[in-house]
Amino acid sequence: MPVHHPHDHFVREFLSEPAHARAFLRAVLPAPLIEALDWSGLRSEAATFIDENLRQQSSDLLFSVPGLTGEPQQIYLLFEHKSALDPRLAQQLLGYLARIYAAQSQPAPVVSLVFYHGDAPHPAGRRFLDELSLPPHSQTLYQPYIPDFGYVLFDLARATPHLWQSLALRLFLAALDSARDPDPARLAGVLRLADQLLRESSSTRIVHAVLVYLFQVTDLQPAQWQALLNPPFSPDLEATMISTAQQLFEQGKLEGRVEGRVEGRVEGRTEGETLFLERLLQARFGPLSTADRQRIMMASPETRLSWGERVLTAVTLADVFAETH
Repeated sequence: MPVHHPHDHFVREFLSEPAHARAFLRAVLPAPLIEALDWSGLRSEAATFIDENLRQQSSDLLFSVPGLTGEPQQIYLLFEHKSALDPRLAQQLLGYLARIYAAQSQPAPVVSLVFYHGDAPHPAGRRFLDELSLPPHSQTLYQPYIPDFGYVLFDLARATPHLWQSLALRLFLAALDSARDPDPARLAGVLRLADQLLRESSSTRIVHAVLVYLFQVTDLQPAQWQALLNPPFSPDLEATMISTAQQLFEQGKLEGRVEGRVEGRVEGRTEGETLFLERLLQARFGPLSTADRQRIMMASPETRLSWGERVLTAVTLADVFAETH
């Protein structure tokens, strides 16, 4: 079945890696705050303030960072992601903040950061008091009794690209940005970044996450997906792309659409799996013999999936087929 809330899932997966979270937060928070904190001590905290019935659909994250000198010794960063305007954003943040402060044994500041990547411009500089729409004389009267707070707003569509020094961060943000307008040219740019990132160590996980996200949120025609594979990308990217699509198809997360997107056709589950694996093996090891193609066609779906999972680690084609027959 399809993954619900793919935007939230993708954001959470990327920022759950401390190095990625550190690069993003240091790029978007105000300079005085960045300079006051010891970023080597950044760590993720359990987001127990999220309602249990919302936990699976929320990308809210909580980080703690020690101060460099003086007080406070520690602050907390509350991260909230939105892919569309939410009129109840301030009330939602208020609920989270109240729970975080209530759970603290030693009170420490909590800074809220809203990551927004919707189409409509997000109002900036708003505070909780603004949401009450009180006339000036009423604001003066009630302000001493009303919780009031602001939040840091990061609006992706209006961000400054030169801030993204991390290639992984550039890929992450480009993938999210392409979801707002998923035309082939923008997606090709995302794939170029993914191709560059694959040359770095420990990059397969984020590239895989990006490809999963793109398959889930875009709705290109099969010929368009096929055209994206035509530029001279590295064999590693093509293999990762096809392997990711095959895994999603096997898991039923794209309702049978993946083989059509990558191969340019939808001709039944068995033929789709066979074409996927052949394309994957050729990208990694070169042309297949007639015997190899026959072997793939005659294999069970479970065996084909096992072969596909071996492709990225196998040294030779024989390693892929070993001990599976």
